[in-house]
Amino acid sequence: MRGDQLGRQWKLVRLLSGPRGRTLRQLVAELGVVKRTVQRDMDALEAAGFPLISEQRNGTVFWRFMDGFCAEQMVALTVDELMALYFSRGLLQPLLGTPVHEAIDTALSKIGAAIPAQGHAFLRTVEEGIAVSTFGWKDFAHSRQVLTSLTKAVRNHFTVEIEHRTPAKKNYLVRRVDPYKVWYTNGGLYLVAWDYRKEQYLVFAIERIRSVKPTNSRFSERPDFDFEKLHETAFNMIWGDPQKVRIRFSSAESPYIKERTWHTSQKLTEQNDEGVIMEMAVGDLGEVRRWLIGWGAEAEVLEPPELASDVARHARRIVDRAV
Repeated sequence: MRGDQLGRQWKLVRLLSGPRGRTLRQLVAELGVVKRTVQRDMDALEAAGFPLISEQRNGTVFWRFMDGFCAEQMVALTVDELMALYFSRGLLQPLLGTPVHEAIDTALSKIGAAIPAQGHAFLRTVEEGIAVSTFGWKDFAHSRQVLTSLTKAVRNHFTVEIEHRTPAKKNYLVRRVDPYKVWYTNGGLYLVAWDYRKEQYLVFAIERIRSVKPTNSRFSERPDFDFEKLHETAFNMIWGDPQKVRIRFSSAESPYIKERTWHTSQKLTEQNDEGVIMEMAVGDLGEVRRWLIGWGAEAEVLEPPELASDVARHARRIVDRAV
């Protein structure tokens, strides 16, 4: 009966709101239903937007809501906060067609409904003066199920098997991984995971993952995993042992270089009328080379010599193909 179901699910919400959570066995006993009914009710809560997570303690899995969530508490937002969230959909346009974008759209619609009628006219006026665009974003319309499965695996620490292919190969390989993060950067979505075959942390492009299959295993986060520390060596996405890089930019381009932070480790040294020298420590020189090609003759690699040679080799190939 519908009334019984709603009453049971609301009781489930209260049981899962405790700081320690409940095991499936405890929920079955307290709700007086079979295990499958409890699992269906929890799926329904997740689909409704309740932040349900699981964690393993002493070999037993406990289910609860994430820290700080209260089902009966309304969040009070200022007008500025409402506006910032309302207009953030433009920044996340590259995620169009994914469950992430749809969830943001739904949340923003609810926020919009909470704004007084006179506020909507003001928001439309502000919107006419704002433009957001992203260069070179990816299409994730076909990655809906992959993203749904990965976000659930990340949240609940499920080891999964993914079918993935690299750009250089047509065939998919099955890889067993522990998924740590779904990472959104530069208009793309990526999975940061521990790869069992290579025994290291790898980054997988979401659009190159064809399927995700959960296993019966759960993983505990490895003590050496520190995403910020790993990422700080990457110039863009590829991390590794940091290598010192020094580049001189011409006086014509130095104002544009100084306007941005290109890497967290960068140090800029003014060269009077000779431009500016950038020094940084990065994990992959290939990413730096691809970036430098765009600056053309306005950038000169001072070190390391292998980066200078790589840039020169690619520049010669560009010239050869242009004539």
